Amino acid sequence: MAAYAFQLEDEAIATVDVSPFTAEAGRNPPDSERLKAGQALVEALHNLGFVKITGHGIQRDEIRDALAWTKKLFDLPYEEKMKAPHPPGPMPHRGYSGLGKEKVYSQEDLKSHGDVADVSQEMRKISDFKESYEIGSEDDPVQQNIWLPDAVLPGFRHYEVTLYQRLAAVSAILLEAISVGLGLSIEENATLARLISDHHCQLRLLHYPAISRDKLQHDLIARLPSHTDWGTFTMLFQDERGGLELKDPKSHDFLHAKPEEGALVLNIGDMLQRFTNDYFVSALHRVSVPEVNTVPDSGIPARYSIPFFTCPDFSHTIATLPRFITAESPAKYEPVRFDQYGSIVSRYQYQGDKM
Repeated sequence: MAAYAFQLEDEAIATVDVSPFTAEAGRNPPDSERLKAGQALVEALHNLGFVKITGHGIQRDEIRDALAWTKKLFDLPYEEKMKAPHPPGPMPHRGYSGLGKEKVYSQEDLKSHGDVADVSQEMRKISDFKESYEIGSEDDPVQQNIWLPDAVLPGFRHYEVTLYQRLAAVSAILLEAISVGLGLSIEENATLARLISDHHCQLRLLHYPAISRDKLQHDLIARLPSHTDWGTFTMLFQDERGGLELKDPKSHDFLHAKPEEGALVLNIGDMLQRFTNDYFVSALHRVSVPEVNTVPDSGIPARYSIPFFTCPDFSHTIATLPRFITAESPAKYEPVRFDQYGSIVSRYQYQGDKM
């Protein structure tokens, strides 16, 4: 069994209210409020690489609805979900993936298996016990969406397209808050803004099925192994079961991101780390399987979550912003084109026709 023994509660994870950036019509917060919120966000992200966000503009009933639609999707029979199958390879990253189809890994995992002939097969000895559905912009010129027939789940496509648009708008607000908190110039802000394209983000619906105690005792199984996200940043809503853990880059302890109603979790991705020359560090995170002796006879309950991955245009080249390069902190990264970077770090995510 794959398990992780050590985690801490999330007292160290800051919660930042960004409502000065999402104020309702008729209220115009002073610049001092926006600056204070932006600086608090930047400080939290600089310290840990992740933060809880409130005041983001998505209402609690909207979050409940989104999670309810996610459950409706995964409650469908497998044969129905397979009417929108994820392709055999990693691109396009769209549609439904059944249990164990996708394998998430870190670059450290890859290095540890460097002397193995079939790296992909070796890493898959421990299966990721989850199923997912990937959705992008309807205007994405690179990856087209793969939808269930409307008769299978009426209203699903319309709802998820609208949710994608809502979350894309929130991501732009959070990027603005980061820019204000960093004190970027107009020119620097324009460069930062190119790290998110509303045509190239990804909405993911995730279901981690319940796991019996017997299965935990006898099978090699994981939910979501430790990894970083290779986009700009990720926003996550999770149900009341929780399970997300994020690694403190200083203590190296994993902190449990306890669900907070109405809050989303934001974690830094690889592109923002490279852009800031490690001022922000891409957050290592996981959904772990507890030690079997801590699990009740009833097993582990199911878990649902909704991450939204923000990304630049596939052809965009990400380079470190000059203000983050100094004599004390020389440049750590060469410029990289986003699609080329992604193809390298995700090449073993799917096994092609073998799956």
